[in-house]
Amino acid sequence: PSDLPPPPPNITVTPEKKEYLIGDTVSIRCVAPWSKEKIQGFQFSGTSGWAADVRTTRRTSVYSFNVTGPRDGGWHACTYTVLNRFRRPVRSQESKSIVLSVKDHPPQPTLALKPSTGVTVVGQTLVFSCTAPPGEAERRFHFYQEKVEVTGDLAATSEVTEARLKVTMESARNHTGNFTCGYEEKTEGRWISSYLSPTVEVLVKEVASPPRLEVHPPTGVVSEEAPLNLTCVATREDFQLRFRFYRNGTEIPEGDGGAEMKIFGNYAQLFFQRSPRRWSGQFRCLVEEEVDGTWVPSPQSQTVEVTVKVRSRLIPLVGGCIAGGVAVLLGLLLAVCLWRRRRG
Repeated sequence: PSDLPPPPPNITVTPEKKEYLIGDTVSIRCVAPWSKEKIQGFQFSGTSGWAADVRTTRRTSVYSFNVTGPRDGGWHACTYTVLNRFRRPVRSQESKSIVLSVKDHPPQPTLALKPSTGVTVVGQTLVFSCTAPPGEAERRFHFYQEKVEVTGDLAATSEVTEARLKVTMESARNHTGNFTCGYEEKTEGRWISSYLSPTVEVLVKEVASPPRLEVHPPTGVVSEEAPLNLTCVATREDFQLRFRFYRNGTEIPEGDGGAEMKIFGNYAQLFFQRSPRRWSGQFRCLVEEEVDGTWVPSPQSQTVEVTVKVRSRLIPLVGGCIAGGVAVLLGLLLAVCLWRRRRG
């Protein structure tokens, strides 16, 4: 009957492979059987949901595409359209289906970071470790920051399952962000990219600002053997801290001059129960932050002048002289009195 759709076309695929790789170019050829009706075009479709419409009057059409992933696999078929005797377009019966099997991307690796917190400071080194699942194929690894490849001191292990990347954090602005890694696996002479690893976030901070050094008494003038207290206040408390105090450019070790240091969170106090003699000078302090086993120093604080007033030794001496003079005078008066009594 004239109302039946035209017979199905013949469908073939080139090249014929049991399994297609990502990057392969596949050509599907659709040939309509001979008939008096005029061809209007061909329709190609896949079970993943894609479809293509090719306008042509020829009885043969080829549709080519590059394999990008498993979604390009599955069942594929084609049809063609003709003009019937009423000059209306009629689509043919669907061709038999052909099945394309596509090999998936290699599985994603894992990305580890040292320090594991992902927080560091400018000038320190981050070590990224990208580990792929076990396999014997030749591999090469890549590291990315915000999808842009990162280059640096890259070293692969002999097991071809892991690679390490060392990156020196020279700029907080340039290296703060999200990092991923991936690898390529050599298959049939072609490098096939893996899925990317989960994202690791990196935060690079500037070196700590100089701390603030305070002195008590606030005037910086203290009497010899009177209490003296120096307080060094850090500008942040993001890492474990330790403090160093300096006098005239030389570090003050704890115990020197009777110094006692106590740390209270983001500040430390250096306390002298009795200010040592000749302890006047210029005092500074700095803060060190522990970043993955490395102590990173801040710049030194501003200078604080301390003056230790030495007690005068003249006062006891003058007092002794006066007392001695009085004693001598009293002795003379007593002697005169006794002499007068004897004469009387």
